[in-house]
Amino acid sequence: MIEADPIADQVCLDAMLTWARRYTPWLAVEGLDERGGAGLWLDITGCSHLFGGEQALLEDFEARLRRLGFASRLGLADTPGAAWAAARSLASSGASARVPEGEQRTHLAALPTTALRLSTRTLETLNRLGVRTLSDLLVLPRAPLTRRFGREVCLRLDQLLGRVDEPLSPEMERLPYVARINFAEPIGRTEDVEAALHDLLDSLCVRLEKDRRGIRRLVFEVFRVDNTAERIAVGTGQAVRRPEHLFRLFRDKLDGLDAGFGIEFLMLTVTVTDPMESEQGRIRTGAESETAVASKSGRDLALLIDRLEARLGSGRIVRPQRRASHIPERAVGFVRALDRLNQTVLPGDAREVALLHSDIGRLRPGVRPIHLLPKPEPVDPLPVCSDAPPVRMVPLPGFSWRRQTYPLAAAEGPERIAGAWWRGALPSDRSREEQSYFTLCEDGGAVREYWRVESESGARFWLFYLPFPVMRKEAGHQSRWFLHGLFA
Repeated sequence: MIEADPIADQVCLDAMLTWARRYTPWLAVEGLDERGGAGLWLDITGCSHLFGGEQALLEDFEARLRRLGFASRLGLADTPGAAWAAARSLASSGASARVPEGEQRTHLAALPTTALRLSTRTLETLNRLGVRTLSDLLVLPRAPLTRRFGREVCLRLDQLLGRVDEPLSPEMERLPYVARINFAEPIGRTEDVEAALHDLLDSLCVRLEKDRRGIRRLVFEVFRVDNTAERIAVGTGQAVRRPEHLFRLFRDKLDGLDAGFGIEFLMLTVTVTDPMESEQGRIRTGAESETAVASKSGRDLALLIDRLEARLGSGRIVRPQRRASHIPERAVGFVRALDRLNQTVLPGDAREVALLHSDIGRLRPGVRPIHLLPKPEPVDPLPVCSDAPPVRMVPLPGFSWRRQTYPLAAAEGPERIAGAWWRGALPSDRSREEQSYFTLCEDGGAVREYWRVESESGARFWLFYLPFPVMRKEAGHQSRWFLHGLFA
């Protein structure tokens, strides 16, 4: 059993509507109704000869749907009502039914009354009266039918027989946002290309403002007289409708433009758009400077990032983002600078999220270091000196790291962080002599005891100790102490 998903069904129908435009531009979607049916209307008037006739068009349509994995019922007739009845009541799964021209009455008379697209209540009443087929209904006088059922039954009959027109309301294809300019004589100067680009951007932004849309991706194409072309694409982090900003994204890429023997025409195409409402203007007070810019919404920051990515490359500007994980290596990730602006924590494993929201997972400020090393580095503990004065309890007197010695003055801990046992991590009471520690960290299986320590000079570090001998030798070190992070 598969649960019904009307929203997904509607999305699929909309996608199929675009796909079916290969047969005719006159299409409409029959949405889900109380009978649970849904489908597509295609008016193929004047189009069937392009496919070798009506029957050939039906066969091609059915074959393509079958290759896509869809089972279909296709009906072809002079009227929409007859085509609907043929598809629902005559055609079998994976096959089509065709009603001969002008023979709806004789060809469909034996069909049940459910072929008329009547309401469930009307069908139940007709069934109680013993009217179960179209032939039973056609012989009845129309006046009593109208008094009993209103115009519904007679209207559906007339639509099926072609006595009443039933025009379709087609879903018109949205034309792309394209602007083009042709030159009487080929041009070659960069200044001329920039001036033409300005005009194209202005015309596109005016159209987008009327439709309340903003640009996300834009393609500028330069066509030369020798039938060669150059294509420049830019993108934005948020919907934009400012011609001057969009021009800045193209300006650096136009410096090295090769005009060849001359440029014949230019074309600008918007490939991706997003909804964008008109911006409310702001009244400037006398105390404000003419160059002052207020940007509480972050739109100016988005424009700056667009310009940086136009120079450095798409996706090069990133920002750190917390992740729902108690394992330090997985607690932070990087996303594009303008992605997930309204989300403070990226989703993670459900068990890790639960642990973070538990009492154990609520950490006070300063518990985690600001800087985490890309890979924990082993440190050498200093030997214990019996003559040293007593200090606050520390796990070791000091350590050597990167050829420097750090005697410790204070420490806080330990804080044990275990691996993700639900991912097959190593339990805390077992050990593997031959397995590398870093391999265990990648699997989330290393058990570590973390200490926040402070050296005599005031530097603060995040150290951890391996309580179980999961590693004897790693990079020539015997130590089980590692440095993982640095505090400010």
